[in-house]
Amino acid sequence: MYAYAPEEKGGVENGVGYMRKRMFVPVPRVKSYEELNEVLRKRCDRENGRKVRGEKKTIGEMWEEERGHLRGVPEGDYECAEIREARVTPYSQVIFETNRYSLPVKRGREQVTVKASAFHVEIVEGVKVLARHERSYEREEDVLDPLHYVGLIKQKPGSFEHALPLKKWKKQWPECYFELLKRLREKWPEGRGVKEFMGIVALHQRYTAQVIELAIKQALAYGCVHVDGVEYCVSELLGGRKEWRQEEKGEARSLGLIWRGMRRS
Repeated sequence: MYAYAPEEKGGVENGVGYMRKRMFVPVPRVKSYEELNEVLRKRCDRENGRKVRGEKKTIGEMWEEERGHLRGVPEGDYECAEIREARVTPYSQVIFETNRYSLPVKRGREQVTVKASAFHVEIVEGVKVLARHERSYEREEDVLDPLHYVGLIKQKPGSFEHALPLKKWKKQWPECYFELLKRLREKWPEGRGVKEFMGIVALHQRYTAQVIELAIKQALAYGCVHVDGVEYCVSELLGGRKEWRQEEKGEARSLGLIWRGMRRS
C-alpha cells in the first residue's frame, strides 16, 4: 500500500494496523521462519474467505476478478537482497554489519560483492558465488567455513592447532578423526601428517560428512591411513569401481597403494 497524497496517509496506516491485528494477533509461536510462513499463509487464506461489509463476494473472489486486469509478473525473480561492495581482509574474510564472513583463500583478491538476504549472505566475484553463509544478526561474530582454509593450513601445518576456523569444527568431529590424525602424525611427523590429514578433510568438499566418517573408519580398519586410502573407501561405500596398483616412484611410493578411481557414469 502506498500513500500518493497526504490525505491518504491515514488510510494506509489504518490498513497496516488492521493487517497486523489479523495476521499477528495472537502472536504466532513458531520454531522457524518456514513454520511462521505456513501460519501466515493459513491466516491469509482465512482472510480471503471473509466478506467485507456491504459486499456480496469474498475478498478472495474479488481478488480473482481483479487479477485479470493487472500487469503480468516479471519473468526474472526479484533479488531481494542488500548488495554492497566489500574489501577482503588479510584473513580472507569480508565484514558485513560488524560480522566477519569467510571466503576461499586466494592471493590477490581484494574486492568482492556481498549480497545479504534475510537468511543468507553470499560473497560474489563477478557472476561466481564464492561463499554462502547463514546470516548472523549478532555483532562482532566470526562466521567461518573451515573448508575455505584447508589449502592454507596444508601449506602451514604449524597453524593447525590454533586455527580459529577449525576450533569449533573440531568439537563436532567423531572420535575416528582424532585416531586418524594420531596415526598420521606417528607415521609422518614434522607437519607432513597434518598435511595428509587436511587432504582427507578436504574430501568434505565433495562428499557428505556421514560418508567421510564411514570411510575413515574403514580406512583405519584396513590400515590404509592416507588420502588415497580414505578415497578408496569412499568409492567402495558409494559402489564405484576401483583398481589398486603399486607405484614405484616419487611421492606416491611412500603412500604405498594408490587408488585409481573411476566413478560409474
